[in-house]
Amino acid sequence: MSDRRLPKEIELSIDRSLAKPTRIHKVATPSASQLWIKREDELSSGISGGKVRKYASLIPYLKQNGIDLVGMIGGPNSNNLVGLAQLLKENQISPFAFVREAAAPNIHGNALLLAMLLSEEERMLIPRDKWDAVEKIASEVLQQRESRGQHTHLLREGCFGVPALLGSLTLAEDILRNESELGRAFDRIYIDCGTGLSAIGLVLGLQMLLGEAAIEREIVITLIAETEARFLEKLNSIKMQLHALYPIAAYKQANLRFLKPVLSPRFGSVNKSLFQSCCNVARESGMLMDPTYSAKHFATALQDQASAKAPLLSLFVFNGSALGLMGFQDQIARSSMEGI
Repeated sequence: MSDRRLPKEIELSIDRSLAKPTRIHKVATPSASQLWIKREDELSSGISGGKVRKYASLIPYLKQNGIDLVGMIGGPNSNNLVGLAQLLKENQISPFAFVREAAAPNIHGNALLLAMLLSEEERMLIPRDKWDAVEKIASEVLQQRESRGQHTHLLREGCFGVPALLGSLTLAEDILRNESELGRAFDRIYIDCGTGLSAIGLVLGLQMLLGEAAIEREIVITLIAETEARFLEKLNSIKMQLHALYPIAAYKQANLRFLKPVLSPRFGSVNKSLFQSCCNVARESGMLMDPTYSAKHFATALQDQASAKAPLLSLFVFNGSALGLMGFQDQIARSSMEGI
């Protein structure tokens, strides 16, 4: 197995100081199959998991286009808002966040970090009953800033779009590096799906780097915040945009399968079993998983792996971060004390 690299046209758009290699390690499971963990959570201490890969191409894009004010959209506990705000400020680009009104008035978790990062003049609270119109509201605000001489850019929720996708393609490249070092290819790769960009980056990256051989790896997507139909629609849309911009070969059909979370499946919902799962994973495997995404994803992957009819070599992409535990201190404390 030889290392494969992304096309030069795409490589030039990526800041490799952000899209760094991450390690893999084996985790014990009850099944005969082997499960390895891809430690995307170690990419940054202050930015959640694989989001750093998105920013590795997004920040260069914004700088190359002379953007000095970026509008970003997300909920009060958005990992994306907290992560992107840090890098925008680092690169002297002004962030302006359009934040969905929280269900509860107290500030905790990512909302607390966002309040530290952004002043009141750098964010706008959008009432929950007007959230469906947030892109229209954001566009109008940025147009006003344009009229004052600022060069603005509005990002969709989760930074969804080609500029951030290019960095996400590096996940596939780095998994192939892991396989080369391991001396074996994975039969199955598990990844979760919020807005879907990281999962789409993995799918398209493997197809770009492996061609027809990409179908030999099954990609299993845990649908945390999307439906299968919506994911496929987004995948096809961004694939067409990518082809229009870069002279790259057409992709073959990917080998995809979709799962619903086995714990607290409604997006944003949490329950006692989920918090207990976070504690169990920490004590058994040493990984600090957030309840909103990673703990749901991991429990779902473990159940699916256990049901495999033949032993498989599988990879779980840990795209979360211990930052996602902020705001759940009381629930985690109660769960950690149970049985003591």
